[in-house]
Amino acid sequence: MSAIVLLVIFVITLVQNIIRYSDHASYSIWVSIVYLCVSVLFFIPVIAISLRVQIAIRKKYPKWFWGLILLLAPISLFLFYLVSNIVLHSMGYFDYFIDKEYARYYFGREALYHLIMLVGSAVYVHLSQQKFPTIEVFKGRKLMTIDLLSVEWIEADGHYANFYVANETFIKREKLSLLAKTLGPGFIRIHRKYIVNKSQIKSKEKQGRDEYLILSSGIRLKIGQSFKPINW
Repeated sequence: MSAIVLLVIFVITLVQNIIRYSDHASYSIWVSIVYLCVSVLFFIPVIAISLRVQIAIRKKYPKWFWGLILLLAPISLFLFYLVSNIVLHSMGYFDYFIDKEYARYYFGREALYHLIMLVGSAVYVHLSQQKFPTIEVFKGRKLMTIDLLSVEWIEADGHYANFYVANETFIKREKLSLLAKTLGPGFIRIHRKYIVNKSQIKSKEKQGRDEYLILSSGIRLKIGQSFKPINW
Protein backbone atom coordinates (compact mmCIF):
# COMPACT_ATOMS: atom_id res chain seq x y z
CA MET A 1 0.00 0.00 0.00
CA SER A 2 2.81 2.40 0.89
CA ALA A 3 4.54 1.60 -2.40
CA ILE A 4 1.37 2.38 -4.34
CA VAL A 5 0.87 5.68 -2.48
CA LEU A 6 4.48 6.72 -3.12
CA LEU A 7 4.13 5.80 -6.79
CA VAL A 8 1.01 8.00 -7.03
CA ILE A 9 2.90 10.84 -5.32
CA PHE A 10 5.75 10.35 -7.81
CA VAL A 11 3.39 10.67 -10.80
CA ILE A 12 1.48 13.67 -9.38
CA THR A 13 4.66 15.53 -8.47
CA LEU A 14 6.20 14.83 -11.89
CA VAL A 15 3.09 16.19 -13.64
CA GLN A 16 3.17 19.29 -11.41
CA ASN A 17 6.83 19.89 -12.26
CA ILE A 18 6.14 19.53 -15.98
CA ILE A 19 3.26 22.02 -15.82
CA ARG A 20 5.21 24.54 -13.71
CA TYR A 21 8.63 24.40 -15.34
CA SER A 22 8.19 23.10 -18.90
CA ASP A 23 8.52 26.67 -20.25
CA HIS A 24 11.91 27.12 -18.55
CA ALA A 25 14.82 26.60 -20.91
CA SER A 26 16.88 24.90 -18.18
CA TYR A 27 14.16 22.41 -17.27
CA SER A 28 14.76 18.73 -18.06
CA ILE A 29 12.11 16.10 -17.52
CA TRP A 30 14.81 13.45 -17.07
CA VAL A 31 16.35 15.37 -14.21
CA SER A 32 12.91 15.54 -12.56
CA ILE A 33 12.43 11.81 -13.00
CA VAL A 34 15.82 11.03 -11.42
CA TYR A 35 15.21 13.47 -8.56
CA LEU A 36 11.78 12.00 -7.81
CA CYS A 37 12.97 8.40 -8.12
CA VAL A 38 15.62 9.09 -5.48
CA SER A 39 13.63 11.43 -3.22
CA VAL A 40 10.26 9.59 -3.42
CA LEU A 41 10.45 6.01 -4.70
CA PHE A 42 13.78 5.29 -2.98
CA PHE A 43 11.81 5.56 0.28
CA ILE A 44 9.95 2.28 -0.43
CA PRO A 45 12.70 0.03 1.06
CA VAL A 46 12.86 2.42 4.04
CA ILE A 47 9.16 1.74 4.70
CA ALA A 48 9.79 -2.02 4.50
CA ILE A 49 12.63 -1.76 7.04
CA SER A 50 10.56 0.56 9.24
CA LEU A 51 7.71 -1.97 9.36
CA ARG A 52 10.04 -4.64 10.72
CA VAL A 53 11.46 -2.24 13.29
CA GLN A 54 7.98 -1.09 14.33
CA ILE A 55 6.76 -4.67 14.74
CA ALA A 56 9.78 -5.46 16.92
CA ILE A 57 9.17 -2.34 19.04
CA ARG A 58 5.45 -3.16 19.37
CA LYS A 59 6.31 -6.64 20.68
CA LYS A 60 9.16 -5.75 23.03
CA TYR A 61 8.20 -2.26 24.20
CA PRO A 62 4.40 -1.91 23.79
CA LYS A 63 4.12 0.80 26.46
CA TRP A 64 6.77 2.94 24.74
CA PHE A 65 5.62 2.24 21.18
CA TRP A 66 4.36 5.69 20.17
CA GLY A 67 7.10 7.53 22.03
CA LEU A 68 9.77 5.54 20.21
CA ILE A 69 7.98 5.95 16.87
CA LEU A 70 7.82 9.75 17.27
CA LEU A 71 11.51 9.73 18.16
CA LEU A 72 12.61 7.46 15.30
CA ALA A 73 10.49 9.09 12.55
CA PRO A 74 12.45 12.40 12.30
CA ILE A 75 15.74 10.51 12.66
CA SER A 76 14.70 8.24 9.76
CA LEU A 77 13.80 11.25 7.60
CA PHE A 78 17.12 12.98 8.29
CA LEU A 79 19.13 9.82 7.56
CA PHE A 80 17.16 9.30 4.35
CA TYR A 81 17.88 12.88 3.31
CA LEU A 82 21.62 12.29 3.83
CA VAL A 83 21.63 9.00 1.92
CA SER A 84 19.55 10.33 -0.99
CA ASN A 85 21.74 13.46 -1.09
CA ILE A 86 24.86 11.28 -1.33
CA VAL A 87 23.28 9.17 -4.08
CA LEU A 88 22.42 12.26 -6.16
CA HIS A 89 25.90 13.68 -5.54
CA SER A 90 27.52 10.45 -6.72
CA MET A 91 25.44 10.71 -9.90
CA GLY A 92 26.86 14.18 -10.55
CA TYR A 93 23.76 16.25 -9.72
CA PHE A 94 25.32 18.07 -6.76
CA ASP A 95 28.74 19.58 -6.21
CA TYR A 96 28.61 18.85 -2.49
CA PHE A 97 27.46 15.95 -0.33
CA ILE A 98 25.09 18.31 1.54
CA ASP A 99 23.14 20.46 -0.91
CA LYS A 100 21.05 23.32 0.54
CA GLU A 101 18.69 23.49 -2.43
CA TYR A 102 17.93 19.80 -2.15
CA ALA A 103 17.40 20.21 1.61
CA ARG A 104 14.78 22.89 0.95
CA TYR A 105 13.19 20.75 -1.74
CA TYR A 106 13.09 17.55 0.33
CA PHE A 107 12.02 19.01 3.68
CA GLY A 108 9.61 21.37 1.98
CA ARG A 109 7.43 18.61 0.54
CA GLU A 110 8.70 15.03 0.24
CA ALA A 111 9.57 14.76 3.94
CA LEU A 112 5.91 15.39 4.80
CA TYR A 113 4.79 12.52 2.53
CA HIS A 114 7.37 10.22 4.06
CA LEU A 115 6.41 11.20 7.60
CA ILE A 116 2.78 10.37 6.80
CA MET A 117 3.94 6.98 5.45
CA LEU A 118 5.94 6.25 8.62
CA VAL A 119 3.10 7.23 10.95
CA GLY A 120 0.60 5.35 8.78
CA SER A 121 2.67 2.17 8.92
CA ALA A 122 2.94 2.58 12.71
CA VAL A 123 -0.85 2.87 12.97
CA TYR A 124 -1.20 -0.28 10.84
CA VAL A 125 1.25 -2.18 13.08
CA HIS A 126 -0.53 -0.97 16.22
CA LEU A 127 -3.99 -1.95 14.99
CA SER A 128 -2.90 -5.27 13.49
CA GLN A 129 -1.17 -6.27 16.72
CA GLN A 130 -4.37 -5.48 18.61
CA LYS A 131 -6.55 -7.40 16.16
CA PHE A 132 -4.15 -10.31 15.73
CA PRO A 133 -2.13 -10.35 18.98
CA THR A 134 0.88 -12.62 19.28
CA ILE A 135 3.12 -13.78 22.10
CA GLU A 136 6.66 -15.11 22.22
CA VAL A 137 7.01 -18.55 23.81
CA PHE A 138 9.44 -21.46 23.79
CA LYS A 139 9.09 -24.92 22.28
CA GLY A 140 12.00 -26.69 23.90
CA ARG A 141 14.89 -24.27 23.34
CA LYS A 142 13.37 -22.71 20.24
CA LEU A 143 11.86 -19.24 20.60
CA MET A 144 8.59 -18.96 18.68
CA THR A 145 5.84 -16.44 18.09
CA ILE A 146 2.31 -17.83 18.24
CA ASP A 147 -1.14 -16.41 17.67
CA LEU A 148 -2.49 -15.53 21.11
CA LEU A 149 -6.07 -16.19 20.01
CA SER A 150 -5.16 -19.82 19.26
CA VAL A 151 -4.21 -20.43 22.90
CA GLU A 152 -6.90 -22.52 24.61
CA TRP A 153 -5.74 -22.20 28.20
CA ILE A 154 -2.67 -21.42 30.28
CA GLU A 155 -1.45 -23.26 33.34
CA ALA A 156 0.96 -22.03 36.02
CA ASP A 157 4.02 -24.24 36.52
CA GLY A 158 6.29 -22.67 39.13
CA HIS A 159 7.98 -19.62 37.59
CA TYR A 160 6.79 -20.72 34.14
CA ALA A 161 3.46 -20.80 32.32
CA ASN A 162 2.36 -23.58 29.98
CA PHE A 163 0.43 -22.47 26.90
CA TYR A 164 -1.86 -25.12 25.42
CA VAL A 165 -2.59 -24.79 21.70
CA ALA A 166 -4.46 -27.70 20.07
CA ASN A 167 -2.12 -30.68 20.56
CA GLU A 168 0.97 -28.60 21.34
CA THR A 169 2.34 -27.09 24.54
CA PHE A 170 4.58 -24.03 24.76
CA ILE A 171 6.24 -22.43 27.77
CA LYS A 172 7.06 -18.92 28.88
CA ARG A 173 8.98 -17.77 31.94
CA GLU A 174 6.39 -15.50 33.50
CA LYS A 175 4.09 -15.59 36.48
CA LEU A 176 0.41 -16.18 35.87
CA SER A 177 -0.51 -13.04 37.84
CA LEU A 178 1.47 -10.88 35.39
CA LEU A 179 0.04 -12.67 32.36
CA ALA A 180 -3.49 -12.12 33.63
CA LYS A 181 -2.87 -8.35 33.54
CA THR A 182 -1.38 -8.26 30.04
CA LEU A 183 -3.39 -10.77 28.00
CA GLY A 184 -6.40 -8.54 27.54
CA PRO A 185 -10.18 -9.00 27.87
CA GLY A 186 -10.20 -12.13 25.70
CA PHE A 187 -8.76 -14.15 28.58
CA ILE A 188 -10.12 -14.77 32.06
CA ARG A 189 -8.43 -16.15 35.16
CA ILE A 190 -10.53 -18.89 36.77
CA HIS A 191 -8.07 -20.38 39.26
CA ARG A 192 -4.73 -19.55 40.81
CA LYS A 193 -3.29 -22.03 38.28
CA TYR A 194 -5.47 -21.41 35.21
CA ILE A 195 -6.20 -18.69 32.65
CA VAL A 196 -8.71 -19.53 29.92
CA ASN A 197 -9.38 -18.11 26.47
CA LYS A 198 -13.03 -17.00 26.64
CA SER A 199 -13.68 -18.04 23.04
CA GLN A 200 -12.73 -21.62 23.97
CA ILE A 201 -15.31 -21.95 26.78
CA LYS A 202 -18.11 -24.33 25.80
CA SER A 203 -20.06 -24.67 29.03
CA LYS A 204 -19.98 -24.61 32.80
CA GLU A 205 -21.03 -27.44 35.08
CA LYS A 206 -21.41 -27.92 38.79
CA GLN A 207 -20.44 -30.97 40.81
CA GLY A 208 -21.32 -30.61 44.49
CA ARG A 209 -19.75 -27.37 45.67
CA ASP A 210 -17.23 -27.35 42.85
CA GLU A 211 -17.70 -25.70 39.47
CA TYR A 212 -15.87 -26.54 36.25
CA LEU A 213 -15.45 -24.94 32.84
CA ILE A 214 -15.64 -27.24 29.82
CA LEU A 215 -13.54 -26.09 26.87
CA SER A 216 -14.23 -26.81 23.20
CA SER A 217 -11.42 -29.36 23.22
CA GLY A 218 -13.13 -31.24 26.06
CA ILE A 219 -10.67 -30.08 28.73
CA ARG A 220 -12.32 -29.73 32.14
CA LEU A 221 -10.87 -27.05 34.44
CA LYS A 222 -11.87 -26.36 38.02
CA ILE A 223 -12.95 -22.85 38.98
CA GLY A 224 -11.23 -21.53 42.11
CA GLN A 225 -13.45 -20.47 45.01
CA SER A 226 -11.95 -16.99 45.13
CA PHE A 227 -12.58 -16.48 41.38
CA LYS A 228 -16.33 -17.13 41.43
CA PRO A 229 -18.64 -16.18 39.85
CA ILE A 230 -17.25 -16.69 36.35
CA ASN A 231 -19.01 -14.74 33.59
CA TRP A 232 -17.85 -14.69 29.98
